[in-house]
Amino acid sequence: MKPLLLGSLLLIGGTTFAQSTATYQGLPVIKAHELRADYRLGREWVKGNWRIAPEASPDVLILPLHTAKETLVFRTDHDSIRYTLAPGNTQRFYVLLDDGRYALTELRATAFTAEPLRFDTKAPAAAFPMQYEAGRNNAYLAQLRQQYHLDAVVQGARNDTERALRLLHWVHQQWDHNGENQPTKSDALSILEEVKQGKQFRCVEYGIVATSCLNAFGLKSRVLGLKTKDVETTESGAGHVLLETWLPDLQKWVLLDGQWDVMPVLKGKPLNAVEFQQAIVSNYKDLEISSLSGASKMAYVSWITPYLYYLDVKFDNREGVGLERAKVNGKSSLMLVPAGAKEPTVFQVKNPITYCHYTHSVAAFYAKPE
Repeated sequence: MKPLLLGSLLLIGGTTFAQSTATYQGLPVIKAHELRADYRLGREWVKGNWRIAPEASPDVLILPLHTAKETLVFRTDHDSIRYTLAPGNTQRFYVLLDDGRYALTELRATAFTAEPLRFDTKAPAAAFPMQYEAGRNNAYLAQLRQQYHLDAVVQGARNDTERALRLLHWVHQQWDHNGENQPTKSDALSILEEVKQGKQFRCVEYGIVATSCLNAFGLKSRVLGLKTKDVETTESGAGHVLLETWLPDLQKWVLLDGQWDVMPVLKGKPLNAVEFQQAIVSNYKDLEISSLSGASKMAYVSWITPYLYYLDVKFDNREGVGLERAKVNGKSSLMLVPAGAKEPTVFQVKNPITYCHYTHSVAAFYAKPE
């Protein structure tokens, strides 16, 4: 399958981009000034979520396809390239940066699949004790709310869902995702202080900051860790971090992703992580992605699905610095494991998972917060 590299001009969204005819080591080359790139799969754009990484060789973009064949346009701020892809196809090209570095980029098309998962719907005999932020008289959250003028962010919101989406969007806009950078301290105020200095952070930090912002408005929230089915054997990319919040007006837990700025919705009802995975499997057509940034449903679902296997949350979700965190029999977290699945004890080959109690019960994992 040959790329359409004819020295032509490609018109995208009213902007004209040159399609390069240059090659390097026998592969096509496109140029970029910035490290951020967009791509369009079929009719849907994914904007700003791909970071060109010359240090990776190759830098692999996995593209789960929902149809037998799709057109892919990869666009930098200077150039573009187009391919027609089918499941099983792989295409490689280089991105040449201003500093002379070449980023070997690989497009890897796969057929989209989602595995049905089963959980126990019965509550365990003894509930796991979970602690959530009360929100009253919390000086830390009051400082966050005042220092960053968060009341203005939610002004005019008609319900808890709108309030949550506005705060999520605000967090999403504070920095561009950088999966390699860790903050000096892992609390919302410290992270945002480093953001002021121009630093960018991972999905983890989006989850932490968004959780604190929602807690500041009395929406009980918790950072949620996701892990892939092959979490023990894959060396990288086995986890993602986001959050869930309890919406009082709906009386349910709801998933929010600060990195992508999305909330999954089915027939008008926001979904938690388990409900989201079930909707992907059985009701993709009716599934919606609510996003104030206009995130692509196809791109997000394709990307997030492998992570929706193991879920874990902390027992102690209170806000503040220097707190002595509560544990349950020496464990700090609760992991929800699909029925029949292995309880993972290692993260990415070499990092022991010694901090979790395991459960198959969605009733235990999604108990109403006190």
